[in-house]
Amino acid sequence: MQGYVNLFEQLEHEGYCVLPRALEASAVDTMRKRVVANLGIMGNTRPNSASRHLAGFHRYPTLEPLHQMMTSNGDLIDALTEVYKPANFITIGLADITVNRSQPWHTDLLRGKYARFLSPEMCWGEQGGGCLKALLYLQNGKSLKVVPGSHLTQLPLSDDKFTIPTENQTVQSVEVQVGDIVLMDIRLIHRGSTEEDMQAENLAIDPKILVSIVFGAQGAPLTHAMQVGNAHRMVEWDALHLTSGSLVR
Repeated sequence: MQGYVNLFEQLEHEGYCVLPRALEASAVDTMRKRVVANLGIMGNTRPNSASRHLAGFHRYPTLEPLHQMMTSNGDLIDALTEVYKPANFITIGLADITVNRSQPWHTDLLRGKYARFLSPEMCWGEQGGGCLKALLYLQNGKSLKVVPGSHLTQLPLSDDKFTIPTENQTVQSVEVQVGDIVLMDIRLIHRGSTEEDMQAENLAIDPKILVSIVFGAQGAPLTHAMQVGNAHRMVEWDALHLTSGSLVR
């Protein structure tokens, strides 16, 4: 694991790192085709008519293979094993597929009314943290913007307005190539494409797709709290976005 040393230092201090060429281009192409074939079971949560989102995609038999392709990926598992040792790590049920979806500044901690499941101690205390998101972009891109080191600073979770970078904070663009996996602390302030970016006409036929999964140290307070809180959030998300009247066919 010598080659990962610098990446792990970056993950610890800046809150993210990139695992280059973790998946072969052919595997990514297979994933893209499966996502596109299942757009009809996804909801539309943005103004763009070509936008799609499916929370908890691992629950769907037609899409679970994508979850398995990531959780069985050798580079990702080797990296997570090294990061979490000697603890075991698990997926926590927070798994998303987004298609042509804008994303403003936020963290991936539970926020708003779901922040009640978390405490500052489990997020930023001496034994806090420990949840990491693996993001796989199914195309080349540089839409991900991060505030390096922001995962180490406590902030209110009541409103995403507290994540908007100030003039004193550095914003960095993360460029990825097909097959790269971004490993990111869920406390890190970040954003994706703007809604204006997502208005490009070609996105309907050549969509921007992101597949992500969150891992946590087994038994850690934040891992448990995120599992419980996300389960409540996902039930409400399904009811709001995947009802028969709003489901995109």
